[in-house]
Amino acid sequence: MSTTLSKTKALVPSIILFLIVFGSWQVYDLILLNISLSALLITIITYFVIYAICIAIFALFVKFGKSSFKEQGFKEPSKPRKFILLSICFALVYIIVMLMPGFLFGFEQKPSPGPISIIFSISRAILISVTTEAIFRGYIFRNFTKKLGFFTALYASSIMFGLHGYESPISIINTFFIFPSPSDEIIREVLFQEVMPAFIAGLFLGYIFYKMDWSILGCTIFRIGTLLFFYFTPITASSPWWMGLTFEVMAYVFLFVIVESAIKEPRHRRRRYGLE
Repeated sequence: MSTTLSKTKALVPSIILFLIVFGSWQVYDLILLNISLSALLITIITYFVIYAICIAIFALFVKFGKSSFKEQGFKEPSKPRKFILLSICFALVYIIVMLMPGFLFGFEQKPSPGPISIIFSISRAILISVTTEAIFRGYIFRNFTKKLGFFTALYASSIMFGLHGYESPISIINTFFIFPSPSDEIIREVLFQEVMPAFIAGLFLGYIFYKMDWSILGCTIFRIGTLLFFYFTPITASSPWWMGLTFEVMAYVFLFVIVESAIKEPRHRRRRYGLE
Protein backbone atom coordinates (compact mmCIF):
# COMPACT_ATOMS: atom_id res chain seq x y z
CA MET A 1 0.00 0.00 0.00
CA SER A 2 2.75 2.44 0.94
CA THR A 3 4.70 1.51 -2.21
CA THR A 4 1.68 2.25 -4.39
CA LEU A 5 1.11 5.55 -2.61
CA SER A 6 4.75 6.62 -3.00
CA LYS A 7 4.65 5.69 -6.69
CA THR A 8 1.49 7.75 -7.19
CA LYS A 9 3.06 10.75 -5.46
CA ALA A 10 6.10 10.47 -7.71
CA LEU A 11 3.88 10.68 -10.81
CA VAL A 12 1.98 13.75 -9.62
CA PRO A 13 4.51 16.39 -10.81
CA SER A 14 4.47 15.02 -14.38
CA ILE A 15 0.67 14.96 -14.45
CA ILE A 16 0.47 18.47 -13.03
CA LEU A 17 2.96 19.74 -15.61
CA PHE A 18 0.82 18.33 -18.42
CA LEU A 19 -2.37 19.81 -16.94
CA ILE A 20 -0.74 23.24 -16.60
CA VAL A 21 0.51 23.18 -20.19
CA PHE A 22 -2.77 21.86 -21.57
CA GLY A 23 -4.83 24.17 -19.39
CA SER A 24 -2.84 27.27 -20.34
CA TRP A 25 -3.95 26.83 -23.96
CA GLN A 26 -7.59 26.46 -22.91
CA VAL A 27 -7.33 29.69 -20.88
CA TYR A 28 -5.77 31.38 -23.90
CA ASP A 29 -8.77 30.30 -26.01
CA LEU A 30 -11.11 31.83 -23.44
CA ILE A 31 -9.17 35.09 -23.56
CA LEU A 32 -9.42 35.19 -27.35
CA LEU A 33 -13.20 34.88 -27.09
CA ASN A 34 -13.42 38.06 -25.04
CA ILE A 35 -10.55 40.17 -26.34
CA SER A 36 -10.14 41.24 -29.95
CA LEU A 37 -6.53 40.97 -31.15
CA SER A 38 -4.91 41.38 -34.55
CA ALA A 39 -4.00 38.26 -36.52
CA LEU A 40 -0.28 39.06 -36.20
CA LEU A 41 -0.49 39.49 -32.43
CA ILE A 42 -2.46 36.25 -32.08
CA THR A 43 0.18 34.41 -34.09
CA ILE A 44 3.05 35.85 -32.04
CA ILE A 45 1.36 35.04 -28.74
CA THR A 46 0.36 31.55 -29.89
CA TYR A 47 3.75 30.42 -31.14
CA PHE A 48 6.17 32.41 -29.01
CA VAL A 49 4.70 33.73 -25.77
CA ILE A 50 2.75 30.58 -24.83
CA TYR A 51 5.63 28.25 -25.67
CA ALA A 52 8.10 30.48 -23.83
CA ILE A 53 5.84 30.25 -20.77
CA CYS A 54 5.64 26.46 -21.15
CA ILE A 55 9.42 26.01 -21.31
CA ALA A 56 9.78 28.30 -18.28
CA ILE A 57 7.27 26.17 -16.36
CA PHE A 58 9.24 23.06 -17.35
CA ALA A 59 12.42 24.66 -16.00
CA LEU A 60 10.68 25.46 -12.70
CA PHE A 61 9.50 21.86 -12.35
CA VAL A 62 13.04 20.63 -12.94
CA LYS A 63 14.45 23.05 -10.36
CA PHE A 64 11.87 22.51 -7.64
CA GLY A 65 11.88 18.76 -8.26
CA LYS A 66 15.57 18.74 -7.34
CA SER A 67 16.40 17.23 -10.70
CA SER A 68 18.71 18.50 -13.44
CA PHE A 69 18.30 19.39 -17.11
CA LYS A 70 20.77 16.64 -17.95
CA GLU A 71 18.58 14.07 -16.25
CA GLN A 72 15.56 15.35 -18.19
CA GLY A 73 17.17 14.88 -21.59
CA PHE A 74 19.36 17.95 -22.07
CA LYS A 75 22.59 16.04 -22.58
CA GLU A 76 24.86 14.88 -25.35
CA PRO A 77 24.26 11.25 -26.39
CA SER A 78 27.09 8.74 -26.63
CA LYS A 79 27.31 9.02 -30.44
CA PRO A 80 26.21 12.56 -31.28
CA ARG A 81 27.30 12.63 -34.94
CA LYS A 82 25.68 9.30 -35.73
CA PHE A 83 22.45 10.20 -33.95
CA ILE A 84 22.24 13.62 -35.61
CA LEU A 85 22.66 12.07 -39.07
CA LEU A 86 20.15 9.35 -38.26
CA SER A 87 17.60 11.90 -37.01
CA ILE A 88 17.92 13.86 -40.26
CA CYS A 89 17.52 10.62 -42.23
CA PHE A 90 14.43 9.72 -40.18
CA ALA A 91 12.88 13.09 -41.07
CA LEU A 92 13.67 12.58 -44.77
CA VAL A 93 12.13 9.09 -44.75
CA TYR A 94 9.01 10.48 -43.08
CA ILE A 95 8.74 13.27 -45.66
CA ILE A 96 9.15 10.88 -48.61
CA VAL A 97 6.45 8.53 -47.32
CA MET A 98 4.09 11.42 -46.59
CA LEU A 99 4.46 12.64 -50.20
CA MET A 100 3.69 9.23 -51.70
CA PRO A 101 -0.13 9.66 -51.75
CA GLY A 102 0.47 12.57 -54.11
CA PHE A 103 1.51 10.13 -56.83
CA LEU A 104 -1.92 8.49 -56.50
CA PHE A 105 -4.15 11.52 -56.00
CA GLY A 106 -2.01 14.39 -57.29
CA PHE A 107 -0.20 17.27 -55.65
CA GLU A 108 -1.25 20.75 -54.53
CA GLN A 109 1.08 23.70 -54.83
CA LYS A 110 1.72 26.07 -51.96
CA PRO A 111 2.80 29.70 -52.20
CA SER A 112 6.47 30.44 -51.60
CA PRO A 113 7.16 32.02 -48.18
CA GLY A 114 8.78 35.44 -47.91
CA PRO A 115 11.99 36.19 -45.99
CA ILE A 116 10.15 37.26 -42.82
CA SER A 117 7.95 34.19 -42.98
CA ILE A 118 11.02 31.95 -43.32
CA ILE A 119 12.69 33.44 -40.23
CA PHE A 120 9.44 33.27 -38.30
CA SER A 121 8.75 29.65 -39.26
CA ILE A 122 12.27 28.45 -38.44
CA SER A 123 12.13 30.14 -35.03
CA ARG A 124 8.69 28.69 -34.40
CA ALA A 125 9.78 25.15 -35.35
CA ILE A 126 12.78 25.29 -33.03
CA LEU A 127 10.83 26.67 -30.06
CA ILE A 128 7.93 24.23 -30.49
CA SER A 129 10.25 21.24 -30.88
CA VAL A 130 12.51 22.02 -27.93
CA THR A 131 9.57 22.81 -25.65
CA THR A 132 7.40 19.81 -26.48
CA GLU A 133 10.29 17.34 -26.42
CA ALA A 134 11.54 18.71 -23.11
CA ILE A 135 8.09 18.37 -21.56
CA PHE A 136 6.72 15.16 -23.08
CA ARG A 137 9.90 13.14 -23.56
CA GLY A 138 12.46 14.69 -21.24
CA TYR A 139 10.18 15.14 -18.24
CA ILE A 140 6.93 13.18 -18.49
CA PHE A 141 8.12 10.05 -20.31
CA ARG A 142 11.42 9.90 -18.45
CA ASN A 143 9.78 10.25 -15.04
CA PHE A 144 6.94 7.88 -15.89
CA THR A 145 9.46 5.23 -16.97
CA LYS A 146 11.09 5.22 -13.55
CA LYS A 147 7.79 4.41 -11.82
CA LEU A 148 5.52 2.74 -14.40
CA GLY A 149 7.90 0.80 -16.62
CA PHE A 150 8.88 1.47 -20.20
CA PHE A 151 5.78 0.56 -22.20
CA THR A 152 3.17 2.01 -19.83
CA ALA A 153 5.18 5.23 -19.68
CA LEU A 154 5.51 5.31 -23.47
CA TYR A 155 1.78 4.89 -24.03
CA ALA A 156 0.79 7.34 -21.28
CA SER A 157 3.15 10.09 -22.44
CA SER A 158 2.08 9.54 -26.06
CA ILE A 159 -1.59 9.90 -25.14
CA MET A 160 -0.77 13.22 -23.48
CA PHE A 161 1.21 14.26 -26.55
CA GLY A 162 -1.73 13.22 -28.72
CA LEU A 163 -3.97 15.61 -26.80
CA HIS A 164 -1.37 18.33 -27.21
CA GLY A 165 -0.91 17.78 -30.95
CA TYR A 166 1.92 18.79 -33.23
CA GLU A 167 1.76 22.53 -32.52
CA SER A 168 -0.96 23.28 -30.00
CA PRO A 169 -3.46 21.28 -27.91
CA ILE A 170 -7.00 20.51 -28.91
CA SER A 171 -9.26 23.43 -28.12
CA ILE A 172 -12.07 22.08 -25.96
CA ILE A 173 -14.05 25.29 -26.34
CA ASN A 174 -13.82 25.46 -30.13
CA THR A 175 -14.37 21.74 -30.63
CA PHE A 176 -17.40 21.17 -28.46
CA PHE A 177 -18.98 24.58 -27.83
CA ILE A 178 -18.10 27.32 -30.31
CA PHE A 179 -18.21 25.35 -33.56
CA PRO A 180 -20.55 22.45 -32.84
CA SER A 181 -20.29 19.67 -35.40
CA PRO A 182 -21.93 16.27 -35.78
CA SER A 183 -20.26 13.61 -33.66
CA ASP A 184 -18.89 11.81 -36.72
CA GLU A 185 -17.13 15.00 -37.85
CA ILE A 186 -15.62 15.52 -34.39
CA ILE A 187 -14.35 11.94 -34.38
CA ARG A 188 -12.88 12.32 -37.85
CA GLU A 189 -11.34 15.77 -37.50
CA VAL A 190 -10.20 15.60 -33.88
CA LEU A 191 -9.53 11.95 -33.14
CA PHE A 192 -8.26 10.69 -36.50
CA GLN A 193 -6.68 13.84 -37.90
CA GLU A 194 -5.24 15.43 -34.76
CA VAL A 195 -5.00 13.09 -31.77
CA MET A 196 -4.06 9.82 -33.48
CA PRO A 197 -1.22 11.17 -35.69
CA ALA A 198 0.32 12.95 -32.71
CA PHE A 199 -0.11 9.84 -30.54
CA ILE A 200 1.74 7.68 -33.08
CA ALA A 201 4.43 10.36 -33.40
CA GLY A 202 4.75 10.33 -29.59
CA LEU A 203 5.41 6.58 -29.63
CA PHE A 204 8.19 6.99 -32.17
CA LEU A 205 9.72 10.04 -30.49
CA GLY A 206 9.70 8.30 -27.12
CA TYR A 207 11.39 5.27 -28.64
CA ILE A 208 14.24 7.22 -30.23
CA PHE A 209 14.56 9.23 -27.03
CA TYR A 210 15.26 5.95 -25.25
CA LYS A 211 17.45 4.58 -28.06
CA MET A 212 19.57 7.74 -28.15
CA ASP A 213 20.66 7.49 -24.52
CA TRP A 214 17.70 9.43 -23.07
CA SER A 215 18.78 12.58 -24.92
CA ILE A 216 16.19 14.83 -26.57
CA LEU A 217 18.71 15.81 -29.27
CA GLY A 218 17.52 13.24 -31.81
CA CYS A 219 13.78 13.65 -31.34
CA THR A 220 14.14 17.45 -31.37
CA ILE A 221 16.00 17.36 -34.70
CA PHE A 222 13.34 15.04 -36.14
CA ARG A 223 10.57 17.36 -34.96
CA ILE A 224 12.25 20.45 -36.38
CA GLY A 225 12.77 18.71 -39.71
CA THR A 226 9.16 17.55 -40.04
CA LEU A 227 7.73 20.90 -38.94
CA LEU A 228 9.90 22.74 -41.47
CA PHE A 229 8.66 20.34 -44.12
CA PHE A 230 5.04 21.23 -43.34
CA TYR A 231 5.90 24.94 -43.29
CA PHE A 232 8.03 25.18 -46.44
CA THR A 233 7.19 22.34 -48.81
CA PRO A 234 6.14 23.78 -52.19
CA ILE A 235 3.86 20.78 -52.80
CA THR A 236 1.61 18.67 -50.63
CA ALA A 237 -0.16 15.41 -51.38
CA SER A 238 -3.80 15.93 -52.28
CA SER A 239 -5.50 12.89 -50.78
CA PRO A 240 -8.42 11.91 -48.52
CA TRP A 241 -7.74 12.22 -44.79
CA TRP A 242 -7.86 8.45 -44.30
CA MET A 243 -5.18 7.96 -46.94
CA GLY A 244 -2.95 10.56 -45.31
CA LEU A 245 -3.40 8.85 -41.93
CA THR A 246 -2.64 5.45 -43.45
CA PHE A 247 0.62 6.64 -44.96
CA GLU A 248 1.56 8.42 -41.74
CA VAL A 249 1.14 5.18 -39.80
CA MET A 250 3.18 3.40 -42.48
CA ALA A 251 5.91 6.02 -42.17
CA TYR A 252 6.27 5.52 -38.43
CA VAL A 253 6.14 1.72 -38.68
CA PHE A 254 8.92 1.89 -41.26
CA LEU A 255 10.90 4.24 -39.00
CA PHE A 256 10.51 1.92 -36.02
CA VAL A 257 12.08 -0.86 -38.08
CA ILE A 258 14.95 1.39 -39.17
CA VAL A 259 15.61 2.58 -35.61
CA GLU A 260 15.63 -0.96 -34.27
CA SER A 261 18.21 -2.06 -36.86
CA ALA A 262 20.33 1.12 -36.88
CA ILE A 263 20.72 1.66 -33.12
CA LYS A 264 21.78 -1.22 -30.92
CA GLU A 265 21.72 -0.41 -27.22
CA PRO A 266 23.40 -2.68 -24.62
CA ARG A 267 21.51 -5.87 -23.86
CA HIS A 268 21.40 -5.14 -20.15
CA ARG A 269 19.50 -1.94 -20.91
CA ARG A 270 17.02 -3.80 -23.13
CA ARG A 271 16.42 -6.34 -20.37
CA ARG A 272 16.01 -3.59 -17.79
CA TYR A 273 13.17 -1.99 -19.76
CA GLY A 274 11.56 -5.26 -20.89
CA LEU A 275 12.50 -5.05 -24.55
CA GLU A 276 13.70 -8.65 -24.69
